[in-house]
Amino acid sequence: MKKHISISVIILVILSCTSCKKWLDVKPRDKVIENVLLENEDGFITALNGVYLDMTDARNYGGQMTMQMIEVLGQRYNVGGGHSLYKLASYQYTDPVSQGMFGNTWSAMYKMVANVNKILSVIDQKKSLFRGDHYQWVKGEALALRAMIQFDLFRLFGPVYSKDSTALSLPYYSAFTTSYEPYQKGNDFLEKVLADLDAAEALLTKDPVLAGITLGKDKDGGEGNAWNYRNLRLNYFAVRALKARVYLYRGDKIMALRYARDVISNAGVFFPFVKFSDLSGDPKNPDRVFSSELLFALQDSRRNDKYKAYFDPGLKDNDILYTESGRLSSEFGNNANDYRYYNAWMIPGSNQKSYRCYYKYADVEEPGKRFRNLIPMIRLSEMYFIAAECEPDPDAAIAYLNEVRKNRGAVLIAPGAGVAAELLKDYRREFYGEGQMFFYYKRTFTASIPGGTGSGTVAMTKERYVLPIPLDESQFRN
Repeated sequence: MKKHISISVIILVILSCTSCKKWLDVKPRDKVIENVLLENEDGFITALNGVYLDMTDARNYGGQMTMQMIEVLGQRYNVGGGHSLYKLASYQYTDPVSQGMFGNTWSAMYKMVANVNKILSVIDQKKSLFRGDHYQWVKGEALALRAMIQFDLFRLFGPVYSKDSTALSLPYYSAFTTSYEPYQKGNDFLEKVLADLDAAEALLTKDPVLAGITLGKDKDGGEGNAWNYRNLRLNYFAVRALKARVYLYRGDKIMALRYARDVISNAGVFFPFVKFSDLSGDPKNPDRVFSSELLFALQDSRRNDKYKAYFDPGLKDNDILYTESGRLSSEFGNNANDYRYYNAWMIPGSNQKSYRCYYKYADVEEPGKRFRNLIPMIRLSEMYFIAAECEPDPDAAIAYLNEVRKNRGAVLIAPGAGVAAELLKDYRREFYGEGQMFFYYKRTFTASIPGGTGSGTVAMTKERYVLPIPLDESQFRN
């Protein structure tokens, strides 16, 4: 595990004023962080920003955990036999390409956890460096990041919780260390996740997001530029939303409903649903990610590079990720005006492709658009879905789903309809390219899911839902 959790080195290129020569000064990154960065408040913020930046890496949420690998596992795309990810789509987990992707994500995400833990290892003793409530905010975000990253590793590599809640799963790192932590039982692992989120929530009770400091708001909370645009960070509302997600995964519907309702009631005014005019009013600059309702999002300056690598219509048929048109029509009920379909799925011009391609992450023309590089992490609609799933009153559950559909240009659900079936429809429409569908299937232990080819279903088992621990981890641990 040392190979994966030890912090990477930073190479500092120093110019010599006397000899006009360059040389490399190689130092362990943890020492650089502690001795150089973590000597004032700005240094702590810079170190924390570095974690958010790492999250946009293609091995993490900037690729494999949102748009690519995790969506292939959920059969979201038509991955043909000539595609490099075909064996992954066929759940051939021993394939070298699949193994490499698993190892890259495992390593990259645990390295982020180690960097967070380095910040947390010294922040208490340097509390006096911070102004106002900034110590609480930095520490709160760091704890929430530690919980979220490890929870997603658990959702990927951990057991099917509804079937094996006490099975040994993954190590949970609550401190900076180069030693191995033991594998935790699934229920104990989630207890640690929730403990970190509880602590984060308590520290963020004066978060500027409560004053409406979100994307698209020019309002300055008076705390400095680092504390504006709170939806680009794990803010107070995002932490409570994440708790709803974790409680639902654990099967605690009472607590999941409580947190989902709270976020809907208190965050909705700051994170309103997208308007159709945001998609259609400026055809060259549509807000396809529905930025106004993102409780937490990453800003990835390389997002367009990922779009070109995964979805660009100019890619060869064996390289592009797309969803078969018949399946799209079925999933969206042939409603071309559904906001999630309207300009996210289009047949490209110039005869590039005969089928619909995915444009959600395509670039816009105006570089100053604040939503241009966003990758959704947690959106408000998920809270309505959680509330619908956990609400014991079927009519109230349908009301939650209809509130989302009303704000998506979708057909409303008639009274008496089956909540579970209608919820599944909305999950499939809502989260393309965001990495949530595979986790939904795993959480509910869905026995068969629609195949990526657009016809038939794929049988799912515990073995397919649980990704193997990377070989490097087990070999080095032993």
